[in-house]
Amino acid sequence: EYRSERSSAGRVEPSVHEWKGMASLSYPPMPPILSLVVIFILVYLIDTSNACGMQLCYDRWRTAASAADNGLIKPPNGEIPACVAHRTHLVCLIAEEQNCRTNLQYQMTKRGIIHKMKNDKCYAVGDVFNASAVMDKGIIIRPNNLICTFRSKYDKTPIKYQHCGLFGDPHLRTFKDEFQTCKVEGAWSLVQNKYIMIMVTNNPVKDHGAATATSKLTVVIKKNEDCASHDFVTYRARTNYLPGTFENGRSDVGPDKSVAIQVMEPGKHVEIYLRFIDTTIRVRQIGRYFTFAIKMPQEIVEQSLGDDTQQLCVQGCPEQEQINYKKYLAEKRKIMDLNQGDIAMTSERASELCRQSQVVDFYFDSCVFDLMTTGDENFTIAAHQLLEDLTELSPDIVKTQENRTYLNYEEIHPSSGCRLKSNFIPWTCALAVLLCFLFDQRNS
Repeated sequence: EYRSERSSAGRVEPSVHEWKGMASLSYPPMPPILSLVVIFILVYLIDTSNACGMQLCYDRWRTAASAADNGLIKPPNGEIPACVAHRTHLVCLIAEEQNCRTNLQYQMTKRGIIHKMKNDKCYAVGDVFNASAVMDKGIIIRPNNLICTFRSKYDKTPIKYQHCGLFGDPHLRTFKDEFQTCKVEGAWSLVQNKYIMIMVTNNPVKDHGAATATSKLTVVIKKNEDCASHDFVTYRARTNYLPGTFENGRSDVGPDKSVAIQVMEPGKHVEIYLRFIDTTIRVRQIGRYFTFAIKMPQEIVEQSLGDDTQQLCVQGCPEQEQINYKKYLAEKRKIMDLNQGDIAMTSERASELCRQSQVVDFYFDSCVFDLMTTGDENFTIAAHQLLEDLTELSPDIVKTQENRTYLNYEEIHPSSGCRLKSNFIPWTCALAVLLCFLFDQRNS
């Protein structure tokens, strides 16, 4: 039913050449105007780091995944069909290595796929999907026929999904792709509609002032005799207890296991899937606290809008509960220059640890925020895992992230005097100043 191509999807690691030093300069003086040109070229090269072929690879994965879901892929080596979709995505990304290697979203996506292939027991070498072979046969991809499979009311358009995530002290990504850092101590609702209710409890982080983090999480699947249960089905997690079953002791309910929980890593990672609303919930315990990620069809999310309950994933945090984390980071940096006071970790050290965790944009800021307020390095893992989870649930989510690994507020870089803004990274400024200095010295 499809023509396959053989390909190796082994890891491709860029070579790293150590810089051995600089010989004495013997170049002719560079006019000042050319120094400015050098700076603009550097900025241009950085800004175009996103211009690689990730979208093409995502489109290929989406087509292959649809074919796998609808029985058009039958691997000859005993793999599940999704492995062909994963490998198709990975092979495409590896082909873009040269153009994308400096893009952290690219690296995060590639590593997430490799992790997914490992979980699904996929082979590194095998078939990749060829969409043209399917289209040439005039095959139309239709939803599968399992009982209680979600079917959009918009039959002729692909299902649109929205995502929400909660992690750290706590940081929130809403269904509207708004990013917030909040206090929200105590019990709060994340999602509530006629199908499901999800709640969290955030408690103070011990010995760290006003910092809070998620220590309890409850998922309640409401009565649905057709596709779930004649009674409520509850999943409840708390610190040091991440069960692999619902409270009734079962790991699935409903026709054809239309609601199921899967243990990905005992005590650390579980996933709950509700097929009748095509919703995936991913929960991790990292240290003493939880991260939460959800993928839900937009039309199901819209059904939550009529509920009067304050839902963090839908409406975000109440204004009085929100923290201006950019202002906080800027103020803490000023305090740090005088006296560390209540700062648990310097911004430089926190930034370095968060870069090592390969988080970007809001997740980088959140990681630094958590380390400066608590000093708990588990929060670097939480930021990394939440970003990775959202990327795995929907690879196109990386398009909403800026490839940034520096604090997103204006400051004076102490070594160069350059004023750094959100679209100009510190090492670029430092390199440009160094070039200007060297050529000025040469001219003098």
